[in-house]
Amino acid sequence: MINVLIADDDPDTLTALKRNIDGQEGIHVLATACNGKEAVEMACRLRPDVVLMDNHMPIMNGVEASNIIKGYDKIIKVLILTLFKENNQVVKAFEYKCDGFLFKGMRSDEIAAIIKNTYMGFNRYDSAAQEIIFEYVENKTTSTIHERDQSELQELTPRELGMVRLVTAGKKDSEISKELFISEGYVKNQLAIIREKLGFRNSKELAVWGARMGL
Repeated sequence: MINVLIADDDPDTLTALKRNIDGQEGIHVLATACNGKEAVEMACRLRPDVVLMDNHMPIMNGVEASNIIKGYDKIIKVLILTLFKENNQVVKAFEYKCDGFLFKGMRSDEIAAIIKNTYMGFNRYDSAAQEIIFEYVENKTTSTIHERDQSELQELTPRELGMVRLVTAGKKDSEISKELFISEGYVKNQLAIIREKLGFRNSKELAVWGARMGL
């Protein structure tokens, strides 16, 4: 039996959800709550398997309540159910490790099936929520890469940066030695040191990095 706690500030929605999913797919509605604070208190006391949580509730919204519940017991599964598509709330739910983010309007049998799958360990984010998360992860990754690149850039001396610029421009070792008035052997040695600093295997990878850095 899957014990479920339902939290929603709309009494009619709360009653309908309880009536429609209780008994389906081996689901038992253990209790109901009408705001986020009450949901947290009940979840910590009753330890349900799954919490079906409306987001827009008084005192404390569902996403913030979910964060507290997850902090108390990460085994409790939490599904956010809402009418509103708010990017920041979807991202928070993702960061707080909620087990799903759904939009209202699904049939009761669909909700019951999702609860069952969530109980079994499968996350379920609505397609619209997935798009928001993908964009967030992509932007965060790009930002992290940029920060890492800037840090790597600071590891190089002005002379080394000059050599990387020439490599990025497609210059051969012999051409770099002539342009900088240094021996070709010194160029090879310095480029090997630069590649080791940055973790690149060859000059092609170094040139790609240089281009990305605007060198």
